[in-house]
Amino acid sequence: MVKHITHIIFIVLSSNLLAQEKLDTIHFKPFTVVDFKLPTSYTTTKIDSAAVVSSQNLSDMLQQNSTVFIKTYGAGSLASVSFRGTGASHTKVLWNGVALNSPMNGQIDFSLYPTFFFDNAELHHGAGGLIDGNGALGGSVLMNNATPDFSASKKPYQLSISSTVGSFGKYINTIKASYNTKKNWMLETRIYYAVAENNFEYINIAKQNNPKEKLERANFTQKGIQQSIIKKLKNNTLGVRFWYFNSDRNLSPTLLSENNNEAQKDESFRTLLEWKGFVEKFSYQLTGSFIADKLIYENEKSAILSESNTKTTGLNGNLSYYITKKTTLLAKVNLQNENANSDGFLTTKNRLNTSFLVGLESKIKKLDVAIFNRTSKVENNNNFFAPTLSLGYQLPKIEQFYVKASFGINYNYPTFNDLYWNPGGNPDLVPEKAKMSEVGLKYLPKNNKNVAAEITYFYSLVDNWILWQPTATAIWSPTNLKKVENKGVEARLSVQQKISEVIIKISSKYAYTQSTNIELHSTDNASINKQLIYVPKQQFNTDFLVQFKNTSLSYYYRYTGIRYISTDNNWLLPSNYVSDVAIQQQIKITNYNLALKFRINNLFNQNYQSIAWRPMPQRNYLLTLSFSL
Repeated sequence: MVKHITHIIFIVLSSNLLAQEKLDTIHFKPFTVVDFKLPTSYTTTKIDSAAVVSSQNLSDMLQQNSTVFIKTYGAGSLASVSFRGTGASHTKVLWNGVALNSPMNGQIDFSLYPTFFFDNAELHHGAGGLIDGNGALGGSVLMNNATPDFSASKKPYQLSISSTVGSFGKYINTIKASYNTKKNWMLETRIYYAVAENNFEYINIAKQNNPKEKLERANFTQKGIQQSIIKKLKNNTLGVRFWYFNSDRNLSPTLLSENNNEAQKDESFRTLLEWKGFVEKFSYQLTGSFIADKLIYENEKSAILSESNTKTTGLNGNLSYYITKKTTLLAKVNLQNENANSDGFLTTKNRLNTSFLVGLESKIKKLDVAIFNRTSKVENNNNFFAPTLSLGYQLPKIEQFYVKASFGINYNYPTFNDLYWNPGGNPDLVPEKAKMSEVGLKYLPKNNKNVAAEITYFYSLVDNWILWQPTATAIWSPTNLKKVENKGVEARLSVQQKISEVIIKISSKYAYTQSTNIELHSTDNASINKQLIYVPKQQFNTDFLVQFKNTSLSYYYRYTGIRYISTDNNWLLPSNYVSDVAIQQQIKITNYNLALKFRINNLFNQNYQSIAWRPMPQRNYLLTLSFSL
């Protein structure tokens, strides 16, 4: 592994030196550095900057723009995901290529990532997630900051200020300021502050006569800052990004439990140093990162005060060699040193997570081919064969149709909690293994960019699925117990039409997911061939936009089918239908832009739950005023 890393670094460094020597012979058009893009034959969901801005956090953004199921414990509370029927730890989350998943539980809390801190996002479904690293058995979510624009027409100063006031004591204030110097430096600062009481009224279905009550102890305070410094060189950029975020929140009890005065504090430091560019037939990206997360949990009634600290130091290298205009060789190396210290561990835990990906992408007439293999080593676990293959073919007589198929194998390694939690950790766990495949059809009219459609059938088999369950001594412990089969269909359609000065956009997404236990190594067979809990079989969402000059009206609708809350499927949460509507007016005054947006969430005042016995807010309002220059 060290030998491979040395070769990668040597090639990158020598390529840069070669560029300096031959600079006079290379002629560049306006400077751009193109990041590696997933081959077209894999399934992706791209979320543009407009959709990012219209969302409050990562959880909200995914609910509106994808069919990923968000399991939320309530306003401002924990939010995790189920991607194609897999578990919360089976989704990889990356910020500018750096993995953010906790080494303790393998997850992230999607409610703690305001969309204000990134510019665009992308989802890689199924086998495509293998290219992003280990653990993406369902897929991966990528959050990216935009590459700076150093063109001469770019204004040197940019400033935007936004203030939001909403129901239940919600206030959100943001400031974003950037400065481009004449010497090709870019400085950008983003500041975020949010508070909410979340004392909304709900119907308590756990009590007789279903009385109306107000939610208690659900308030939170969030604050953060992100600083970026980017320098453009001859044929590359060098940059550093620092992101600090702090969250302090109370945790409300369920409808069935007493108030234990629970609270949680989260604090994160995220820093990355990035160098990327190109020379002759090479493009490269080298990223060093350091991430430190702290979580403090308090339960006054039980006299619990626990603290967990994780630190992850990483080095990621990407190298693309353009053999021809239609063939590219790609190599990726990922090194992560993971460290965790918690009251639940007897000692500080540390491990090195390494992986190396190499592959080839080529276009042969109308056929696209991509083949990769990832080798990995985590402690004593070595996996040298984790391949992925994708094929895409543009039909010759009806060129607007594109047939695609992909296959892949990926591994998810046990977390520190799985291995070492005291009491209950199981050091004998083996990695979870997923075999993923899919086939689909895209409709992309050649001369009409206003219509796009896609349908994909997917199938995956996850072996050695880690399951926590009580032992004979009533202590919960994880075991490689389950074999889970996930299969289903994803479909999406987008239409855009301009009629005179009116622009109409419609985007719809549908997913059918069947996620079942097909093998369980225990005496309890009640869950065999039953749908996994909190995995809806059906999901649908659509957004409708009408824009006339500087005025726009948006309507969002999402349907979530029934979710079983018991492994034998005897108990369930009913389907819910949630609608949101928003109107926005932009006002341009010389060099200034003002935007006023009013939004109504849960328009029809539906009473529903995402997690059993945790109420969600009914109809509520948001008013946002934005100023930019």
